[in-house]
This record gives sequence, structure tokens and C-alpha cells, in this order.
Amino acid sequence: MKIKNLNIYFFFVILLGISVLTFFLFKPFLSAIMTAAILATTFHGSYDYLTKKTGRKNLSSILTCILVLFVIVLPSITIIGLVANEINGVYHKMVDGNGFYQNKIGLTIETFKNSIFAQTMNLDKFFDQNQIADTVQKISNGIFGIIQKIYQNVIASTIWVFVMFFTLYYFFVESKNILKKMMYLSPIKDEYEEILTKKFSSMVRATLKGTVIVGLVQGILGGIMFAVAGVPSAVIWGIVMVVLSVIPAFGAGLVWAPVGVAMLLTGHIWQGLFILLFGGLVISLIDNFLRPKLVGKDTEIHPLLVFFATLGGIAYFGFIGFIIGPVLMALFLALWDIYGKEFNSQLNKFNA
Repeated sequence: MKIKNLNIYFFFVILLGISVLTFFLFKPFLSAIMTAAILATTFHGSYDYLTKKTGRKNLSSILTCILVLFVIVLPSITIIGLVANEINGVYHKMVDGNGFYQNKIGLTIETFKNSIFAQTMNLDKFFDQNQIADTVQKISNGIFGIIQKIYQNVIASTIWVFVMFFTLYYFFVESKNILKKMMYLSPIKDEYEEILTKKFSSMVRATLKGTVIVGLVQGILGGIMFAVAGVPSAVIWGIVMVVLSVIPAFGAGLVWAPVGVAMLLTGHIWQGLFILLFGGLVISLIDNFLRPKLVGKDTEIHPLLVFFATLGGIAYFGFIGFIIGPVLMALFLALWDIYGKEFNSQLNKFNA
């Protein structure tokens, strides 16, 4: 009996060790695999429709992957290219513009220094032309660094996309077998496994719905705001706001706040004030009120948890973490609910 128990313990030690090593094998591709799982969940309806029409799983999977390519990947690449070109243009203006930005900012600050308000409050001593030039130079160097990173990551991003599509293809074809195998190996009751599966699907759809709606509303209003204020390439910066809106609370503010400050520093006072006021009072409120209602309401998760899950997901998994984070949080909470139901009698005894 003791030898049998020893064999069982030894087996599980080996199983755990091999599982940990296997996890490290998959770790470099974890975000690509999870992205494929999210896309497979989102586009599974399209795959099922094509399978019914064609009667061929492999062909339907290829066609659905092509659909994902044109709906998600290519538009994303186009947006990144437009933003990179815009950033590159700003950088060359700052470097090759014969001191245009330095002179413009310097003239604005000089006017402010000579104002009655600045002289009364003794604010003129805080401004120095050399410091202004150094600051502009640092900003231009920072922009150049961003451009370099964008081009350096092209190869890595290409590999990531290939791995994601390769995984997505098999997730479509083998999704039922994979899910069936996982449920067979899991010691959790079938009813609880159904809860976790539904929670995963609902969280993916709710997060995508909430993020897309909030992003589009903020991007459209931001584009109109920039156009009214006369900001160059207003449409592109509106698109950037759509992308950055995945970061809750202050994502869109990463665009409109610097633009508003830059307009003030370059002498466009009413435009800068308009952007800062409209961004702070309208665009930010859209995020604070609309996102919790769209995401938290459908998934029954507190907005604060959605906020931290989104930020943590982006910090760990990159851009796609805006979905992965909330999904993991939903599964985490669902598991604790299952724990509460399964051990309800014991918990009642402990709390008696």
C-alpha cells in the first residue's frame, strides 16, 4: 500500500515538473496563443456558418482566418503605419525645421513672462531659453526612439502574427476536441466547467463590445475636436485615440492632453484651452461612465476590478492584454464562486 502511494506521489511530482517545463516552452508565445483563443471565441460563429455551407472544417478554418486578417490584422497594421509616419513627420519638423518649434515655444513663453500675471506672481524666473531648447531636444530624441522601436519590432511582430494565425487555424478545427479533452481531464464538476466556459465567452464579447464602442465614440469626438482646433492630421490622431482608449480612465488622454499643452506652448491659446476643456469634461467622462456600464454590467464585475485587470493585462501581455486581463479576472472570480458553492457547508461551520 505504501509502495502504491509512493508511486502515485512520484508520478504527480514528475507530472508537475514536466508541466512547469512545458509552460516555459510555451511562455514566449503565451500572448499569441491567448489572442488566438480570444479570436477563435469571437469568430466561432463565422467558422460554424462556413462549415455548414462548405462541409469542410479545414477550408472553413482557412476562410475564417482570412476574414480575421482583413477585419483585424490589416487595419491594425495600416493604423500603425499611419501613426509611425505621423510621428516621423513630427520628428523631422523638430530636427530639420530650423528651430521652428524652439522659436515658436520661446516666443510664447517670452510673451507669458512679460505678462502682468507672470510678473506679479514672479513666474518669469522659472523660464529659461536654454532649458526650453534642451527640453525640445529631449522630446525629439524620445520621438526618434519610438520610431526606432516601431521598425525594430517589425520582425518580431511578423513572427508573432504567424504563430497566432497558425494557432488560430487549429483552434477552429480542433476547438471541440480540445474543450472535450480539457473537461475530461479536469476534476471539476461538469456544471462548473460549463460556468467557466460561458464566463470566458461572455467576458471576451463584453470586453470587445465595451472597448470598441467607447473607443469609437472617443475617437470620433476626438477627431472632430482636433479638426475644430485646426490640429494637422486630425483623423489620424482620432484613430490613435481609438487605439489608446483600450487603457481605461486615461488612455485617450495620452493623446488630447499633450496636444492641448503643445497648442498652448506654440501660441494657439484658444485652441489649446478648447482641447483641454473638451477632452477633460467630455471625452474623459465618456470613458468613466460608459465603459463600466458596458463591460461591468454584462459580466457582473466591479468597475474597479475591470480597471486593474485591464491595466495589469496590458502591462504583462502587451496590447492584447486589454482583453486577456478582464477575462482572467472573470475566471478568477468564477472559481472563487465555485469554491463558495462547493464548500458551502464547511464555510458555514467556520463562520458560525
